[in-house]
Amino acid sequence: MQAEIAPSEVQQDAVKPIVLLVDDEENILKSLTRTLRKCAVDVVTATSGKDALYIMENTDVDLIISDMRMPGMSGAEFLEIAARDYPKAIRILLTGYADLESTIAAVNKGKIACYMNKPWNDDEIRQIVNDNLRSKILEVKNQQLSRELLEKNKQLEELNGHLEEKVAKRTEQLDQALKEINQSYEHMVTLASSIAAMRDEKAAKASTVKAAMAEEIALKLGMPDDEVAAVRDAMLLCDLGKMCFSDRMLSKPYSEFDGEELKLFKQYPILGEAALLGVPDLFMAGVYIRNQFERFDGSGFPDKLSGERIPNGSLILAVVRDYVDLVLGKYTGSEYEEHKAKNEIVRFSGVRYDPRIVDIFVEIYQDFSTDKLDDGEKLISVSALRPSMMLSRNLLSGRGMVLLKRGHILDDHVIDKIVNLEQTSGDKLDVYVLIEEIEPGIPEG
Repeated sequence: MQAEIAPSEVQQDAVKPIVLLVDDEENILKSLTRTLRKCAVDVVTATSGKDALYIMENTDVDLIISDMRMPGMSGAEFLEIAARDYPKAIRILLTGYADLESTIAAVNKGKIACYMNKPWNDDEIRQIVNDNLRSKILEVKNQQLSRELLEKNKQLEELNGHLEEKVAKRTEQLDQALKEINQSYEHMVTLASSIAAMRDEKAAKASTVKAAMAEEIALKLGMPDDEVAAVRDAMLLCDLGKMCFSDRMLSKPYSEFDGEELKLFKQYPILGEAALLGVPDLFMAGVYIRNQFERFDGSGFPDKLSGERIPNGSLILAVVRDYVDLVLGKYTGSEYEEHKAKNEIVRFSGVRYDPRIVDIFVEIYQDFSTDKLDDGEKLISVSALRPSMMLSRNLLSGRGMVLLKRGHILDDHVIDKIVNLEQTSGDKLDVYVLIEEIEPGIPEG
């Protein structure tokens, strides 16, 4: 007794149909086994009917191909017993032309499905096996496909899991890169504002307050986020065109400008816009800067716009700029008290300024006093700085240049730099920090 399993195209662990070959000649068994290798079946062989029945007691055989003439138990006798004890197994008789009488007996008693003559045709025998086991083979193939599908789904789930991790990681990296780009962009705007204002110390120190006030008005006006950001940037950069002013002109009140100086003054908003043309993200800020001297009644410059034709951002710049310039004494040389400067703005509502902007300005201007401390901040001296303190306002140099931005967390290295700068420049630096970061007992500035 021997058993041989033929290779197949299905997976080795699939439950393939089992074909039992029974013949007393080893060469015939080997030949039949080779013939059935192209079928999706497992092949088991036996050299006698007795051995074949033993195999069937321990194996679920789906199809039997048995020779007729064998010593001991004939093929007809074996198939008769198989039909009685294992009726589900399909039975095929392999016989010679001289065995007609035995063949008839096998058909009647063994209930064979068909018989084949020796010598057989390989293609014919494969076709007979496939036809008789078609449903079983399809079942096996379906099992194989189901197994493969489950495996592919598992791999896909794992791939999706890895992909989600990769996407999450990449998104985090992109968010960090975008944050760094935005920080670099904001730093660039602040730096440009600081450079433009370095020649005008008072204006430089007020630039942060102006930007915050303009941003608040834009928010209350309900402007979209991108336009609010453009208003803030425009307020920081609105004096960029003054870089062409002489020191003498910068120090003079506007009311004392002569004809040539007034002509140059009217050009500076256009020059400010032109300076930003090469920066796409600052295009809208450039538009606001250009039109900041347009008046609500149409008597402004450079384009004689009026009313709704003037961009909201420019209308906001006009109110905040003139209010701060009045407080700093830039119009007449005399500094206005804040409430008097506010009254001047109100007096020209509907003429120079949009009444909507003026109403919001009156509501919020007192929250942006340059000398007023917020509830959550404190002014301290440079010597009182400690690591982990957070700036509540931009740190400005004596000439108004932004050294560190609001929200910066101090460390030993930065503190040493600040102390050294104050000592070498001779200018006392005003440092505003959040109260919650201050240790008890630290003196005020």
